[in-house]
Amino acid sequence: MKILFSLLLIMGVAGNVFSQKPTTEALPLPLYIRMMDSTTSIDVVFMLDKGGSISVEGRNAKLFNSFFEREATPKLNAPQAGTVMWQINGKEFLSGNFYLGDSTGCVVITKNGKEYVNRINSQGNHFFKGQGKKQ
Repeated sequence: MKILFSLLLIMGVAGNVFSQKPTTEALPLPLYIRMMDSTTSIDVVFMLDKGGSISVEGRNAKLFNSFFEREATPKLNAPQAGTVMWQINGKEFLSGNFYLGDSTGCVVITKNGKEYVNRINSQGNHFFKGQGKKQ
């Protein structure tokens, strides 16, 4: 009986471990699509190295958005590299803080009181790292 109870306990614990949701969540698909398709300008402030800022508009905003992937990723244990604000026709739509790793990064966006963490691909990570050093 003790063996049966132990097995059930172990199976229950293992089942809970494997059924837990990821600790981070990506932007909901409608928000992500709107960010990708409707953003008219983006402002970025860099906080690492020499700092600085950039603004991108129009088609460049669409190119810039290709740095941000749909998939959720864990938050990086790194210093905040900067902030980014997406605008639609001059009004803030989304904003967040970004963090850079060795090859990829993440952006943490809070919308309606909920936090989302999306992956920054390797091209975006490389771009952001290069911007702070050029200033």
